[in-house]
Amino acid sequence: MTITNVLTEEEIDAVIEEVSDKDFSAIERNKESFKFDWKRYRGKEVYKLRALKDNVILGVMCIVEYPTSSGIGAIEIDLLEVNSEDVGASKKMNKIGGCLIAYACREAFKRGYEGFIFLCPKTRLINHYESQYGMHHSPGGLKPEVGFMVSEGKNSYNLIRRYLDA
Repeated sequence: MTITNVLTEEEIDAVIEEVSDKDFSAIERNKESFKFDWKRYRGKEVYKLRALKDNVILGVMCIVEYPTSSGIGAIEIDLLEVNSEDVGASKKMNKIGGCLIAYACREAFKRGYEGFIFLCPKTRLINHYESQYGMHHSPGGLKPEVGFMVSEGKNSYNLIRRYLDA
């Protein structure tokens, strides 16, 4: 898997790993880069994306598994955050969010959910998730005011190929 330096277009090898206690401390200290309260997610299934050449955390994601026995059979992306330097028009690195979403898709296939993932988006990101990641919006759900975004099957497979296998 690679991320892209926006300025030089250099492809940089990256890795996704579980967040350690040491990582949580680093994230909590770095309020300029990560705005969300990640300490609430200690003890949960949380992953980080970093460039292979260093230990700088570029993105963080918490996933929650809903087994088929729960009536859902999917992976929820409970929280996803990209380092503030890598968001928006002035970002330095590209594909961080895509790699994390694709990782959740791969986990959904590994766990027998046919790539079914979902997340509750911020309203302003609905169009971004649709256009950038091919997710579809479903009104209602856990937060009726925004609904949820879904990826499954072929779309999830395509995200894995685009972001993880490229």
